[in-house]
Amino acid sequence: MFLQVDRSSLYETVYSQIALALIEGQLQPDDKVRIRALADQLGVSVTPVRDALLRLVKERALEMRGLKDIRVPRMRVEQLQEVRLIRLRLEGLAAQLAASRIDRTSEVMLTRILEENEEARTKGDTVTAIKLNRLFHSKIAEIAGLPVLHDMIENMRLRMGPLIAAVYVSGGRPMIAYHYEILDALRKRDPAAAEAAIQADINATAEILLQSGLLLSNEVATNHAGLKALA
Repeated sequence: MFLQVDRSSLYETVYSQIALALIEGQLQPDDKVRIRALADQLGVSVTPVRDALLRLVKERALEMRGLKDIRVPRMRVEQLQEVRLIRLRLEGLAAQLAASRIDRTSEVMLTRILEENEEARTKGDTVTAIKLNRLFHSKIAEIAGLPVLHDMIENMRLRMGPLIAAVYVSGGRPMIAYHYEILDALRKRDPAAAEAAIQADINATAEILLQSGLLLSNEVATNHAGLKALA
């Protein structure tokens, strides 16, 4: 799952790899994250892994249920609706801007990502399909040309990645169908259509998640008291 990392800029590299694993759904809701096992996989000491996990806990991408019990959180219905609202605004803006700024090279890149995503789905290569689904959205945010906006969108994907991965196969065609409408709007340089298409995609995914049985309906208490005691 993880590649061993160079010891230069160790902390950021470790953080980035764990964050990417969350975004791409390599870690699933309710999975327990074990510091020592992660450190061994990455070829580093426990310190940068612990620090990266604590950062992800603070960013609410992970949750601490006990002194040494860090897990991928199960999202509540209320949290999904909040993230959906934020994604609609942020990714809608990104799509608008991308439609105004996209060039031929970016068109070809997005087309290739979509084609490879379809191929992966056809072959039953779920891991690759999920990565390409995430990459499609990420590249649109990059084309928009606002780094802060891109980072904000990636933060939302950080929280949604495990859930989206969990329903990607069972969700069927709606998990990718709107990508064709998004790409068509971008090719036509139509900001309003691009915004509408990406918002339809986000809403379709949210509805699948609401019907999935993976969401919690009530507040789940999370123990943050032991942050400093983590080892």
